[in-house]
Formats: sequence, C-alpha cells, structure tokens
Amino acid sequence: MKNSEYKALHDLPKKTKSTHLLCAANGQQANYDGFALLEPSNTFKVIQNRKGHRRTNCLSYMLFHHKSEKMIRIDLNGKPHEGVVTPHVHIFDDQHQNGQHAIPLTNLVNYNCTDEIVTSLMEFLKYNNFEISDITIEQPLI
Repeated sequence: MKNSEYKALHDLPKKTKSTHLLCAANGQQANYDGFALLEPSNTFKVIQNRKGHRRTNCLSYMLFHHKSEKMIRIDLNGKPHEGVVTPHVHIFDDQHQNGQHAIPLTNLVNYNCTDEIVTSLMEFLKYNNFEISDITIEQPLI
C-alpha cells in the first residue's frame, strides 16, 4: 500500500459496528468490524489476538481495510524482530517495507502502551481513529 493511501485510510474517523466489545479469551482471538464514519463503504476489521504458539501471554492487534488488506499490527509482547524488542509495530505501507520491519512502539506519537487487555484494546482503537466515547469493553469471564 502506498504511504499516502495508508495515511488517508488511517486518518479517517471510524466507528465499530458494535458498542459492546468482548475481549478475546486467552488462547483465542476476537474480531471487531468497523467502518469509516464519512465513507461507510470503507470497512475495517480489528483483530485482538491472544493466541501464542509458545508464549501464553501473547497479545497483538491488527487493523485491516476491507477485511483483508493489512494496515498495522502491534505486538505488545512476543519475540523481537531484527533486534527490535516488543512492544513494536509493523506498518504495512511502502515507507515501512509493507510491514517487513518492526519499529519500536515508542516511535508512535500519541500511543499509550499497555498490555492490560481492556486498556490496550481501547488504545489501539483510539490510535486508529475509532470513536470510543460510546464503547464499553469487557474481559471474558473465563
């Protein structure tokens, strides 16, 4: 994806289809559908991934445009990539080699890094310009 297209899509004000979001249970993932407020045909999908192959505390987030076009992945814990420890981010645009190279999460302006399950989902939504004022997020009961 070209950097200008990524920036335009990222900057769109967005909303989740549901205002009540349930976090993924450990070992699972949860999907949240959304759309651009001013262009509802621009759809988005957020994934909260807690499925670690070897690490039981895995937590990462992905944002897709139209359900399949990767935009951003944030790994809050897990293995380092080319010396960049977690937390780190993969941005899927030309400027960032389409996600091949991780950059420290501290490089993102206005991102409050936390690995607490509810707060981290809220931060990911907020960073990606989702309206969060009417959203409630709950942890799974398990």
